[in-house]
Amino acid sequence: MNHTIAKCDWYEKAAEAIVRQGRTLFQYCNEAKLGITSREAENIARTKEFQACLRVERNKVYKELSTDPTRSRTTAVGQLLFAIQKLLENEQYDKAVTALTNLFKIEGWTNDQASINIFNDLNAKDIDALKRKIQEKNEVTRD
Repeated sequence: MNHTIAKCDWYEKAAEAIVRQGRTLFQYCNEAKLGITSREAENIARTKEFQACLRVERNKVYKELSTDPTRSRTTAVGQLLFAIQKLLENEQYDKAVTALTNLFKIEGWTNDQASINIFNDLNAKDIDALKRKIQEKNEVTRD
């Protein structure tokens, strides 16, 4: 088969199958009945033209992900929790601990974030008024 005929068209379709469905180039070629051997698929996968098609398709997916209106901080946290669970199931505890640390930072559970603000919602004017009351009370007790 002459693989140069409309190769751009099938390269794009193959790149889409690889990026979106996790197929290999050889799997796509078999399903599309292109008559390409495993070695030919490996060689095609390394060409600049095919790599460019893969890059374009990945960029399309990244753009879709970044502009998805349902994407939010909570969905990102959910994805992180899912990934952490998979790491734990695969006994990759060191990676799970690192991911949990990242989760703590995202959720604001770090020591810096967990400190208690003793001034609560007091503003500078409120603090100055309290200082004056304390000074007045100290002056009364000294007399």
